[in-house]
Amino acid sequence: MTPGVEIFSNQYVTARLEYDGRLIRVTRSAVPFPDGEAAERAYEPLILLFDQLGRAERCVLSDMRLAPGRNDPAFETAFARVRKAAFGGFRKAATLVQSKVGLLQISRLMREDRMERMVSESEAELLAYLGFPET
Repeated sequence: MTPGVEIFSNQYVTARLEYDGRLIRVTRSAVPFPDGEAAERAYEPLILLFDQLGRAERCVLSDMRLAPGRNDPAFETAFARVRKAAFGGFRKAATLVQSKVGLLQISRLMREDRMERMVSESEAELLAYLGFPET
């Protein structure tokens, strides 16, 4: 991993620019969202920041390893809006998960969102997919 610069942080999510700004790493904390609206509020300033920075020439790596699992329908509906607004439009996208269960859940959500991204438990594999192989 290359040294990065933190560009956003709240109790739920942190974002860093890495690889000379060509990669945005979004790391989800272990703090659970009380509801879907809290998730939308937490990501709103990050979405605006991504819009300002530009997405088309950047990749995004979403690290969900610490995120509490949650699949209640009301939350999933709200977070679907967050995923599309936050992670759409990047050159390439990838999601790092901790377990096979996480891999299955994110894969299901990707199909529902119709968003192309790679999901894996291997950070090295995801970085290589995004064009940032470890040296």
